[in-house]
Amino acid sequence: MSLVIIGGGIVGLSIAYYSTLADPSRKVIIVDSEKSLFLSASGFSGGYIVRDWFSPSVLPLAELSFLLHRQLAEDHNGRKLWGYTPSNGYSLVMEQGPEAGGKKVRGEDWLLHGTSRAEVARTYVSRSLANSGSDKNVKRDSLLRPDGSPLWTNIPAGGVLEKISSPSGCAQVEPRQLCEWLLQRCEERGVEVHLGTKTVAFAKDSQGSIVGLHVQKHSAKTGQPIPEIIPCKDVVISGGCWTPRIFQTLVGEKMSIGIRPLPGYSIVVRSPRYNRPILEDDESAQQVETSHSIFYPPGPDWKYSPEAMARQTRDGRPEIFVAGLNNEAHLLPELAGGSKAMMEEPLMNDLKKTAFKLVSTQTGASAGDDLEIVREGLCFRPVSESGIPIISEVGDIKTKTGGRLYVASGHGPWGITLSLATGFVMSEVLQGKAPSVSLDDFKLKSESSFALRPRL
Repeated sequence: MSLVIIGGGIVGLSIAYYSTLADPSRKVIIVDSEKSLFLSASGFSGGYIVRDWFSPSVLPLAELSFLLHRQLAEDHNGRKLWGYTPSNGYSLVMEQGPEAGGKKVRGEDWLLHGTSRAEVARTYVSRSLANSGSDKNVKRDSLLRPDGSPLWTNIPAGGVLEKISSPSGCAQVEPRQLCEWLLQRCEERGVEVHLGTKTVAFAKDSQGSIVGLHVQKHSAKTGQPIPEIIPCKDVVISGGCWTPRIFQTLVGEKMSIGIRPLPGYSIVVRSPRYNRPILEDDESAQQVETSHSIFYPPGPDWKYSPEAMARQTRDGRPEIFVAGLNNEAHLLPELAGGSKAMMEEPLMNDLKKTAFKLVSTQTGASAGDDLEIVREGLCFRPVSESGIPIISEVGDIKTKTGGRLYVASGHGPWGITLSLATGFVMSEVLQGKAPSVSLDDFKLKSESSFALRPRL
């Protein structure tokens, strides 16, 4: 009997990838209601990967995921295929700005507190910097300043860039390209991907036992939904922001730990000041390609906390991802593809102006003339009420063949970072093994009774 994964983003793909790696004979089916994949956070996020910006409950999962990202890149040429590079992080510190120190924030819920990742780093980053060594007497790439910070970002008057992370604890990927690689590997192993397929209800036999899923497949020929039953043993809901809707459809109850969507705008640009990979010495004094991320506090020119991430791509053309402008007034669309139509021009222009101030060499009316705009985007990130991802079985729901219903979602801004470890530990759970990382803190609350509604 098959494993059905509802949701084909990076978490769902990671579950499919590691499940088929562990058991090539297992049939795995990915179901997604959209007609194409990667139209939300998995395709439009920054792709920043960190090891230790987390509270103790999440830290083991993050450390495992960081190692899995590195291992996957080393084993499968991730540098070329999805832009994997070690990363350095910097925070812009304004000398006249208010003191930000002393505020305790948790790595996995910085969005809930309205803080920037730079504040998170100052709290948790000591380990990744502790092993970074001295930067003195190091030969710098010509695209770097003497202090090691990248020339592609502007430094406002009165500001300084403070290093907050090193390659020992941070890395960078192009997330869509990583997702595309995972999808290709899954399909090569026989994973079926059913697009334009909406989950309707559990399918039950005459005794009321769950034997599969009722779905409706979109017919390209008639435009009408075609009902179908997909037999299954286990079901994992990894639908990102849409997880609560899928959960309620199947279970007939709201999730005991909610997941809310956080909409965020982003823009990707290319700059003449970042027209090739940057080379730096690693711990063994070997020249390696590296990337840089800059985190900025609110200031006179913007009221939010922007972040800019330089990254490599599969075609070898460097680019800079700029984000940080969130707007919770946007309602979650029915499908991920509906995000594009929801983009508000004034908000996008606001972020665009910020990107120009951060990256462009031009000012005034000419600001941005030296930049190539690659794309603009709006995506929704799934933030759990607890601030901790949900990786959990659901109550006592069992299928006829002894399988279970699981949820793997709510990763907030850390979906790319935590995706591989989430997939890895879920594959262990699905095999009946003890997970490499304790999942006690990631469980759904147990006080609700998950009685199923009858579905015809």
